[in-house]
Amino acid sequence: MKRRYFLGFLAAGLVSLSTGGVAFAQAGQALFDYQIRNLAQTDSESPMLIMRAKEYIKSGEVVMKRSDGQTQRTKLGSLKPGQEKRVPFKQKKGSFDYEISVTGTTNFDQTLETSFTTTVHYVDPIQMTVDREQVRVAEGELILGVNVPLDKVEIEIYDENGTKVVERTQAIGGKAGDIKITWPATKAGVGGIKLVAHDVAGFWAGVILEPFWVDIPHEDIVFDFGKDTWQPSEEPKLEATLKRVQEAMSKHRSKGLDMSLYVAGYTDTVGGAADNIKLSQARARAIGAWFKKKGLKINVFSQGFGESVLAVQTADNVSEEKNRRALLILGNAPPPTSSQIPKANWKKL
Repeated sequence: MKRRYFLGFLAAGLVSLSTGGVAFAQAGQALFDYQIRNLAQTDSESPMLIMRAKEYIKSGEVVMKRSDGQTQRTKLGSLKPGQEKRVPFKQKKGSFDYEISVTGTTNFDQTLETSFTTTVHYVDPIQMTVDREQVRVAEGELILGVNVPLDKVEIEIYDENGTKVVERTQAIGGKAGDIKITWPATKAGVGGIKLVAHDVAGFWAGVILEPFWVDIPHEDIVFDFGKDTWQPSEEPKLEATLKRVQEAMSKHRSKGLDMSLYVAGYTDTVGGAADNIKLSQARARAIGAWFKKKGLKINVFSQGFGESVLAVQTADNVSEEKNRRALLILGNAPPPTSSQIPKANWKKL
């Protein structure tokens, strides 16, 4: 079975949790040093104010005034020097500004207050999807779906030898939903695409789209003249082809790919060009429908090219068996356009 290149979604969701500072900030004459973790995602630890006592603390209070008018108060118990106190920001998803004041009383009844401001971002993790039916490798574009506003997407394109041939950054400007991602079209075969999406809060997630599609070897059936039907004697050819499709599916199932079968039909030059387009479309659709009827549990798409793509060059109105053929491709997205597949007008059965 011949292996060719297409996009397989084999890696996803490399998420980095950014924090608002790693080391504690030294707070001068205050009773505490502070660390503010003001960036957090909803599937991880909440945003947090972390305080470390600089001396013995008898009591204290943290007051967090949020930009939507809510106030959060947290009482502090006694603390020893070096002991930490964690106070989570109790907020819903979104970004909010805070005015924070921390009051503490020492064992010597000395009371000090420290005030500061911060902005807290509490957001969903980035979820990325690629619409496999709208991937256009030859044209250099695909549709990326994301659930949160993005700042930018970094794009890397690799050829079949693993060499990086394109590297660019596309500004998104705070948009979520379906986003068209583009890159300069390259004549080199595409062996992989790497996308890294950065949201407006500073988090990122990456996905690698790797090549996958395979031709299914088969023996072309003989159709009834000028029709999309065949005689029962042709059925064994289709049975053998269906078995090869199922074997290929089983072989690549561990990759976790959402596979589809693409059936392209072709004719010789007997008859008019327009009629041959319709005939090849009907025959490709008939083959796909036969597979579905026999229990093939994946989506099937068909397309006809008539006499526009000849395997053997002939004059007009020449009967040539090698030109009356079909191409069957198992993949997880529409095959890229090529000399054999000049258009991408696939129709789902």
